[in-house]
Formats: sequence, structure tokens, C-alpha cells
Amino acid sequence: MTQNSVDSASIASKNKSTTPSALLAQHAHAIVEKLVETALAGDLIALRICVERIIPRGKMEDSIHFEIPSGGIASGDNMLEITNNITKAVASGEMTINEANKFTAFLKQQRRMVGDAKSKIQGEEWEKERGW
Repeated sequence: MTQNSVDSASIASKNKSTTPSALLAQHAHAIVEKLVETALAGDLIALRICVERIIPRGKMEDSIHFEIPSGGIASGDNMLEITNNITKAVASGEMTINEANKFTAFLKQQRRMVGDAKSKIQGEEWEKERGW
């Protein structure tokens, strides 16, 4: 292999226009037109792809429907009940372990914020009592 062929190869590998994304981007309009044409001709896979692009999925994937006891998450007893309910939901298959972990992390963050707010309120009341 000569020095020139090595240089040419390294230049080509660094050339962004040779990447698959760049090649597709050059033909994006034609590809989309063909996809729509195929979908309109009755191809169910092409139709599904088109519909998924037109009507994006809702954020339901990131939602967890879970009933919080009255009184919310500020109560330790409520948090114990919520924790038990999460465990039962995972055990019964109503919630995946990943969902439970995300929800538990979310609750932990919320509890921290409730604690911070309570501390701030208590500090403000203490200052008010002392006339500060």
C-alpha cells in the first residue's frame, strides 16, 4: 500500500458525507415520498411508520398511576403504606422493577423537597418569634 492510498483512505473515513446518515439525508425527501406512497398502497408496516411519525406517542410511557393516601407523602405512615403498595405492585406484575425504581426515586426527591420546605417554614417561624 502506498502512502497516497493510506492518505486517501483516512481522508474518506473522516469525510462526513460518506456516513450512512449523510447518505440518507441526501435522499430524505425521496425516501419519505416512497414511504408515504407505499403506505397509501396498503403496506401496513409503512402505514404504521407514517402514523407513528404523525401522531407521536403520549407521555404515558413515563407515567405511573398510583394512589397516594390522603395526607400525601409528608407523613411517615403514608410513605410506609406507599412503599408496601409499590412492593405489592411489583410482586403482582402491575409495575416493573424499573418503574418501581423510578417512582421510588421520584418519591425520595419529593420527600426531600417537603423536608426542605418544612425546615424553611420552621426557620421562618423561629425568626418571626424572635423578631428577626
